[in-house]
Amino acid sequence: MLINVIDNATLFSEKAWSIMTLFPHDSLKVNNDFRLVRLSEIVKERKESVGAEKKGILNYVGLENIEAGTGRLINYVPKPASDIKSGTKRFSIGDILYGRLRPNLNKVLLNDNIEDGRCSTEILVLEPMTDKVVPLYLAEILRTKEMNARIVDLIKGAALPRIGISDLLSLEIPIPSIDRQKEIAKVILKKREELEEHIRMAKIIPEELNAMMVEAYS
Repeated sequence: MLINVIDNATLFSEKAWSIMTLFPHDSLKVNNDFRLVRLSEIVKERKESVGAEKKGILNYVGLENIEAGTGRLINYVPKPASDIKSGTKRFSIGDILYGRLRPNLNKVLLNDNIEDGRCSTEILVLEPMTDKVVPLYLAEILRTKEMNARIVDLIKGAALPRIGISDLLSLEIPIPSIDRQKEIAKVILKKREELEEHIRMAKIIPEELNAMMVEAYS
């Protein structure tokens, strides 16, 4: 049983959505090939905010463009700056975009192809320290159900639950050597290529079946 005693001032200052933010947490157990490091030791927050822009086309990513669970970029097209009414954040290739609003949705995107991007202010932009962590490995470990459950415990806010950057950066991540990360990243890349192929086939096969049946009776 987890027990924690707090004073009234701490309770009301937290404004926590989840009471679990106030409880002590068991340390994550890892084998001898891994060590636990705080996220703050391997990433930096990119804080380049941009005011509302009125001209040009922006490579804009909103929360709606990050698929829950998989981190796939979906329904993305560059937008006229005039369509975006509020300020944005800047991101670059190699950055990880983390959906801070309703983090239980588990929206984590590794940007591997958008140059000079802009994103919603409801997205935290993390710049991996590539001498310490492989971005592909980090994005995938953040998406795991185990990591997401720990992040959800840190949610604050009732109507619009969010994760704060300081809370996210305090999260402990299991990290092996950089060489081992690269090995794991190769497997991740292969699996994600397989995922894209399965998604492609899932769209094509119903169309093929439809064409086959129409041809059969025509």
